Amino acid sequence: MEKTKKTTNKRRVVALILLATFIMLPISGVYIHFTHEEAASHKWLHIHVLFGVIFIVAGNYHVVYNWKVLKNYLTGK
Repeated sequence: MEKTKKTTNKRRVVALILLATFIMLPISGVYIHFTHEEAASHKWLHIHVLFGVIFIVAGNYHVVYNWKVLKNYLTGK
């Protein structure tokens, strides 16, 4: 038997990135809202913006990688 090298599924990686950023965005947003210390709030604001950008980029890749499935779902096939 020949061993096959398992490749990383891009759809799975993008979905995991979306999940991680989806969890971190509300956590950082709530922390920013309730923190009254300016230095900590400023640091968490940068973290929040970074995760927001990653979320948008990963969301676009998610749509690209799942376009065929989304198209079939929307057309009722």
